[in-house]
Amino acid sequence: MRTTLIALTPPDVSAFGTRALSAYLKKHGKDVRIIFLPGGVEKYKYQKGYQYEYEKLILEQIIELGKESGLIGISFMSNYLARAMQICQAIKISLDVPVIVGGIHPTVSPEECLRFSDMVCIGEGEETLLELIEKIETGKNYDHIQNLYVKRAGKIYKNPLRPLIRDLDQLPFYDFGTDKQYIYDNVKKKIEPLSKELIKRSFPLEPHLEGSFNDSYKRTLSYKTMTTRGCPHHCTFCAEKTLSDLYKGQGYLRKRGISHIMEELVWVKRELPFVESIFPFDDTFLVRSTKEIIEFSKSYKELIGLPFHIQASPTTVTPEKMEVLIDAGLVFVEMGIQSTSNTAKNLYKRWVSEEAILKAADVFQKYKNKIYPPCYHVILDNPWETSTDVIETLNTVLKLRKPFWLKRASLVCFPGTELYDKAKQDGIFRTEEDEWENIYSKHLHTPKGTYINFLMYLAGFSSFPRWIIKLLSKSLFLRLFDRKKLSSIYTLMYRFGEMLIVLSKGLRSFIKGDFSRIYQYVIKITSKTS
Repeated sequence: MRTTLIALTPPDVSAFGTRALSAYLKKHGKDVRIIFLPGGVEKYKYQKGYQYEYEKLILEQIIELGKESGLIGISFMSNYLARAMQICQAIKISLDVPVIVGGIHPTVSPEECLRFSDMVCIGEGEETLLELIEKIETGKNYDHIQNLYVKRAGKIYKNPLRPLIRDLDQLPFYDFGTDKQYIYDNVKKKIEPLSKELIKRSFPLEPHLEGSFNDSYKRTLSYKTMTTRGCPHHCTFCAEKTLSDLYKGQGYLRKRGISHIMEELVWVKRELPFVESIFPFDDTFLVRSTKEIIEFSKSYKELIGLPFHIQASPTTVTPEKMEVLIDAGLVFVEMGIQSTSNTAKNLYKRWVSEEAILKAADVFQKYKNKIYPPCYHVILDNPWETSTDVIETLNTVLKLRKPFWLKRASLVCFPGTELYDKAKQDGIFRTEEDEWENIYSKHLHTPKGTYINFLMYLAGFSSFPRWIIKLLSKSLFLRLFDRKKLSSIYTLMYRFGEMLIVLSKGLRSFIKGDFSRIYQYVIKITSKTS
């Protein structure tokens, strides 16, 4: 029996959940087909009813590829809900095949997802999906499989959770092969068999050191992986806390062994020779102990030797960890600041002091001649924060030693998080339309056009004079310019700034003769506007 998995995924098609399921099922001899449908939340036109429309050809191709399947699974996050609904509807109309959905959104909103699917997988899906497939293959009843919500003849069967998979090393590493895999090609505008060239095109471009350590030009094709499941932090804006609570007492944070990680990366070097760097995409890679980091660094330097990139949190950064990682090839670090206002820290339950943030940043600064300028993350558009609260975070950013990048995100109160419940309780989400506008069709990395957000944007430029930003953040200027009616002006100024950045990068690529990079950016822009 064939199982077709459909991954609604960001443009880099990391799709860790789907790839983990495929690898596990193949390990147990199952016939698996994957269809990757990459795209950001802005990819499809915003329609009346808060829907995103797939082209007719795409839906027809999905139906054709799913024809011989005994089960179709769809994995998605909350901001892909409308697309999942549309695909499910198309499948149910055309095929007599049971449809199961899984991923973060189905896990936190299972009954909602049963409105348009036959089954929902709650939590981890490897063992559950294997058991389901084997019961379908043998014609047995599957209403009572652990981790499943099943809808049959108007009745819903809600089954309990099975225990977590404790030993991640018993699992095969992510399926980044091409066998029986398909992908939406944003150049040909149709689904094509996955090739190494299409994988290469989808991989993200990450910073790389060449010449000056402050050079913002060079990028490398980067392979993403995950070496942990879970996070040491339980922020209220993240569904990780919900998953941790779901498995309360079982220790949701688990780590893969170093040898298991190296086995995967050795395979990547052999089978994907175009990969130029590695990105362990763990929420906080430095959650590992110093001993583990030393072991990782030693093996990585010996067996892999490619530059790599990690994400960290302030309280996990130490000079000892950074020293050995840099020796092994670490070239870039991203770290979450989020907010330093008391309002947000209490709201997010993320009580990280400014002192801890600056201390971690000073560690990065110590190695400024060995790594690329770090990237810091901040969260804006928090409806519970005032402009004065945001100024507190801005002041922290202005204390960071240059150079650095600043990644600004717009707060999204995703279903299943504490902030979602609070937004409902406080009347921020009054209607279903409010939720669609502020969750499912919201672009996470495009903050609103406000005065304070524009000041934060300027703070991300190392060359922009800080004294000007500090002056403009004074109460007098806030009273003059922090007005809703001026929002369109700040949006326009932001877009103009971004346009200048793209033009300067394009010009620099042209001068250097780096036409491959120009091609990569054209492809990415095309995928966002198609």
